[in-house]
Formats: sequence, C-alpha cells, structure tokens
Amino acid sequence: MRGTALALVVIGIAPAASALGEPPAASFLWFPTAPKVGEAVTLASTATDSASPITGLAWDLAGNGAFAEGGPIVGTTFSIPGDHLVQLRVTDAEGRSAIASETIKVGLPVLTLMEPFPVVRFVASESGSGVTLHLLSVEAPKGTRVTLVCRGRGCPVRLEDRVAASTGPGAVTVRFRRFERRRLAAGVVLEIRVSKSGEIGKYTRLLIRHRKPPRRADECVEQMAAAPIACPA
Repeated sequence: MRGTALALVVIGIAPAASALGEPPAASFLWFPTAPKVGEAVTLASTATDSASPITGLAWDLAGNGAFAEGGPIVGTTFSIPGDHLVQLRVTDAEGRSAIASETIKVGLPVLTLMEPFPVVRFVASESGSGVTLHLLSVEAPKGTRVTLVCRGRGCPVRLEDRVAASTGPGAVTVRFRRFERRRLAAGVVLEIRVSKSGEIGKYTRLLIRHRKPPRRADECVEQMAAAPIACPA
C-alpha cells in the first residue's frame, strides 16, 4: 500500500476588530456656546474609549496644530470676533489617538452705556470772526479716557488726552483750561471723546462759526479712535 501524502492547510483567522481595539472617540463641548470677544470660555472633553482608558489629552486652542497637554477641562478667551478652530487630541493606554476639530463662532462683545453718562459743557461769546470760550469741561465717570482734538487755524494745542482720575466718589470734572479765555476763529472744529473699553461713551463736536454760536453735535462712541455712532434709544 502506497503512502498517502497529506497536505496541511492552515487557515488564518483575522482577530476581530474588538480584539484589536478601536481608537478613542474624540469630542468636546464649550460653554457658553456663543461666546463674545474677551468672554471666558470653558472647553470640556467628552471623549470616550471602549477598549482602553484615555491617558492623554492635548488641546490646540489657536487652531494652528500646536497641541499642548492639558486636562479634561480648560479655559480660554478669544480676542477677535469670527470663526475660531479648536482641536482636542486624545490618546489611550495602547497609544491609539484621535482628534476632534470644532469651529467656535465668536461674536462682538455686548457694550453697555457708560454710567453716569458724560456731560460736555461750554460757555462761549462772540469775538470778532469767531468766539471766545469761557468754559470747556467734561463730567465723566472715573477711569474713562477724555480726549480733545482741535482742527483748524489757531488751535492752542492739537490734542489733549486725559484720564478722569479721582479718589472721591461720583463723576470727575475734566477742564480744558488751555482753550478757556482763548479766541477761536471760525472754521475751527473741536472733537471730544469720552471712552472706556467695553462701554459706549460720549462724542461731542463743536464747529466754530462766524458771528454765530458754535454748532454742536452729540453722538456716542464705542472706542477712542472709532467713528461716532448713533446713541442707543
């Protein structure tokens, strides 16, 4: 009887995906969900891993790919409005990692009206082809910036920039004495701004006219260098 050759066939069985382990599921939430510029934002990881514990978290708060190690909860702020990319990278005990990317929409800050609202006062009398100012003052809250810009021929100074500072309670009176008891020619324009970050301030424009009282215009302003806006109703 002749020998019979036996062929041994080994059938490989691939391990199930659950045996290999899936990478972690990266995700996160943020509060408030619609932040404003300068507002504190809290980011919280909601990442999970069914096969291995999560051992590492790294955040990219600037959206430029520069991850920094952190905990499950981190805080940040955004200095400009618009869409901001934020990323979270999570790593499990087996070295597997995943990245979650979200776009956070950041809005402009909600400004409040300055309180007490500034008051600009002036007293003037006709003088030749212009006027003589006897009083030019601003009553403003402490800590505000008061700026006067003079345009035209014969300005005593082109710019005065003050901070309303006082140790006492209530508003502060800022006087522009260089403009008092001085004749200003027709055509000169005085612009006064009272501003403070995060608040709606005061804008007053005085146009010196020939043989007429100065023409006054009062509006509001959001920041020192900004164009004036209509005051809220």
